[in-house]
Amino acid sequence: MLNFSATNDIKSIIIKKVGNRREWEDWAQDVGEICSRQVEHIKAMVGDDATAENRKAFADFKTELAAATRVKLSDDDVVEMLAQHIVIKPVLDELFRGYPFTEHNAIASAMTKMLERLDADGLTRTNDELKGFYQSVGFRMQNVTSVSDRQKVIVDLFDRFFKVAFPKQQDKLGIVYTPIEVVDFMTHSVNDILKQEFGCTFSTHGVHVLDPFTGTGTFIARLLTSGLIAPADLDYKYEHDLHAFEILPLAYYIASINIESVHNELYQEQHNGEALPVEAYKANDITVLTDTFSSSTTQTELTELTTLSENIKRRKAVESMDLRVIIGNPPYSRGQDSQNDDNQNESYPELDERIAATYVEKAGKISNKNSLYDSYIRAFRWASDKVKDRGVVAFVTNAGWIDSTASNGTRRCLQAEFSSVYVFHLKGNARTSGEQRQKEGGNVFDQGSRAPIAITILVKNPDSAEQGQIHFSCVDDYLSREDKLQQLATFGSVLNPELKLNTITPDAHGDWLNQRRDDFGKFISVDGKKNDGLAIFANFSNGIKTNRDPWSYNSSRKVIARNFELCIGAYNEQLAKQMATGEISKKDDTKLKWSGTLESAFKRQQASPAFEHNAVTLSVYRPYITQWLYNQKFWIERTYQMPSIFPFAGAQNLVIVSNGVGRKNISYLMTNRITDLNLMDSGCQCFPRYLYRPVGETAKSTKSTRAKTSGQADLFCGSDDGELDAYDGQLGSQVVINGYIREDAIKPEAVAHFRAAYAGHESEIDADSVFYYIYGMLHSNDYRSTYANNLQKELPRIPRVATFEDFKAFEKAGRALAELHVNYEQVEPYAGCTITGLEQGADASDLRVTKLKYGKIAGKKGNAALDKTKIIYNDQITITGIPMEVQDYVVNKKSALDWVVERCGVSVDKASQIVNDFNNMAEEMGDPMYILHLILRVITVSLGTNKIVGSLPALHIHQLDQ
Repeated sequence: MLNFSATNDIKSIIIKKVGNRREWEDWAQDVGEICSRQVEHIKAMVGDDATAENRKAFADFKTELAAATRVKLSDDDVVEMLAQHIVIKPVLDELFRGYPFTEHNAIASAMTKMLERLDADGLTRTNDELKGFYQSVGFRMQNVTSVSDRQKVIVDLFDRFFKVAFPKQQDKLGIVYTPIEVVDFMTHSVNDILKQEFGCTFSTHGVHVLDPFTGTGTFIARLLTSGLIAPADLDYKYEHDLHAFEILPLAYYIASINIESVHNELYQEQHNGEALPVEAYKANDITVLTDTFSSSTTQTELTELTTLSENIKRRKAVESMDLRVIIGNPPYSRGQDSQNDDNQNESYPELDERIAATYVEKAGKISNKNSLYDSYIRAFRWASDKVKDRGVVAFVTNAGWIDSTASNGTRRCLQAEFSSVYVFHLKGNARTSGEQRQKEGGNVFDQGSRAPIAITILVKNPDSAEQGQIHFSCVDDYLSREDKLQQLATFGSVLNPELKLNTITPDAHGDWLNQRRDDFGKFISVDGKKNDGLAIFANFSNGIKTNRDPWSYNSSRKVIARNFELCIGAYNEQLAKQMATGEISKKDDTKLKWSGTLESAFKRQQASPAFEHNAVTLSVYRPYITQWLYNQKFWIERTYQMPSIFPFAGAQNLVIVSNGVGRKNISYLMTNRITDLNLMDSGCQCFPRYLYRPVGETAKSTKSTRAKTSGQADLFCGSDDGELDAYDGQLGSQVVINGYIREDAIKPEAVAHFRAAYAGHESEIDADSVFYYIYGMLHSNDYRSTYANNLQKELPRIPRVATFEDFKAFEKAGRALAELHVNYEQVEPYAGCTITGLEQGADASDLRVTKLKYGKIAGKKGNAALDKTKIIYNDQITITGIPMEVQDYVVNKKSALDWVVERCGVSVDKASQIVNDFNNMAEEMGDPMYILHLILRVITVSLGTNKIVGSLPALHIHQLDQ
């Protein structure tokens, strides 16, 4: 028998709350806990120790369910679905009181029968356990007086309850539920377009409509009540032309019951208040539990008719139809945050092959192809094919595809495949900062998404006189979520003339917005790795990607050693256990952080090497924030080309770090240390002064010295903890250090390219000159503003300036900036601040920081309330008199000082419970006042940077590059 009894604690909570309108989020916590217990009980009933009859019944049910839904299901998936059904069935009964939904619905009926086969009393006992919750749902439904009220309750229940009770499904599938104003705008827009393009409407018989990601069924439900379907046509449309797919059983249930309740209330309106007789009730033929992206070629056919056969029949029927409208809100998820999440997204070989042959192929050379397999991009590809030669696709999605570099192939394909494309950009990008964040305004999905949002309507009409027309509009800046929803309600349709659509002509790169300047292509590229033409750097690299930052980075070498000794021990212990018994231990974030490469090593039965103390090296984790890094290849997810730039601890080099391609916040920073991938936003690129390659066994260490460079040796110092490089002498004309050949990363032809512009000064231009000239140019406000759209979408190209004097000015500025940025820990601390509370002879405890804070401005809120002329160091020490100009030096969306204030303190990683105490850097650096000095030094760096950048000459392009 299944044991569905609650713990005493849960019982006491429920007893106290029965009859109250307890918050559904609180109930969700109970439901989630109860479901977890039911999972374990069901596993016991169908596991290895269960009866042969139960095991067979479960195996048959799993096969049948997978075949009926085309959803890839593991044993755990099916158990989870059954456990959720136990607690959700009474909710469905309350939502649709008086009608036998759970008896007539194919999926619900099959679930109930399977559970009753395992334990006939299980549902009743769970009903008692959550009686208070079910009463709260019934209470809400008693006050429902209209169709729209019912939908609000259903959406509210599902949004507030589901995401708390079952967060893994929410995270995996990117579930965000659509505001009614968005739904209504989209349905009315599509209806207007159907009239304009095809001379029909939603009411027309034979116009098949599919919502492929139906969620709560809001799109179909609102369409039924919109007035767009004539009353005389409602029954026909309900029975024949409306279709909805959903992958999650709970969402499928809610969608089915929502649509049915709307239909029944419409029936009542048309029959003078007479309700649909219970005996006339039947399950709707609209909703299908299925994986929308799955292919029929992978479906297993059922050998006999069962309760679930109806689900297969409906999916096949929809696939054979000539769909005229596909409308909805696709999931936004691309992948899990962590291997420890155990929440991988599905793969769809046939659909992904279509994406590769179209969106990827048309994109050309891009660095982030993975983004083209995001679920919402898959939805565009899938729907574009499903409407065949004529029809309308209407989606509300992440708006990133509209202007991202990776999506230029997607945009090209949409323009080529559709006669008209309508985009209404709703903004709301919460991943911006400062003034831009204010302009983005609220997100129409509120807390459900941090991404910008757009409504896109694609029209495929081969009879249209014009093809590939792109019509674009956007909401105003600074609007709140409520303002945007009101604007959608006011406009009503994308064809409303007051919306003021603009027609876009894409540029040669496939850009629709923020189009690039053509003259940028005449400058020399920094990319000599992926570029066969003239280029500057022979190689470059992303920063290090660990996929376990709390483990791999820390302010203390001792903490890293302790954590990785634990991590390595846990990994090797699990590997030994798996090899001996075949068992795999449960994942534990406090002992071991899994990642893709680690999973692969485990599958290869590759043991981890013992902890290597000499693999701990200083790195730059965030702008002006140094951290120790465990740079051991086995425990690094991706090293990229970093081993050729910093091949050993203490390797001397300089790198110019830039944002990854596709970032809107243009920033550059030079360092002499290995960098993290996210140093300069996601996917930073590091362009080195030198490259290293091993010489093999022939190299012999003969003496120790420092490698010399032309005039800037000091910039290479301090790249580690004082260890000198072993200098092996000369190999031909090449320098050999620690068994590696060090050579210029700047190509000779790049030096020749710059020399060619300045006759008579050739001898004054070498690889160093070019390197620092580049760094100066990248800080030019003229350059960065003129070519902002190019720099956001592709790697930099470097122009030659009009005169040699300007070239030298940029080079000199580049050297001065490099001196400040590389050696920031050695610059003179700013002396213009007032420091209070710092006693003479203060010890380490007096200088300890828990969390740096800016001062507060009374009467203001948010960022406006921050007094950035003042830093509260700790309870005793305060720094005042910080010049506001410091905030003008911005690196990766924040001022350099903001990074220090944000990162200098004590943090605890939630998953692993690892503590990173930045105060340890003071001990590591041998300076008790390290953090205080860092604050003052970054002020010096910021003011100095502003002064140098302000003195750069105006940008005048050499005639050879015009």
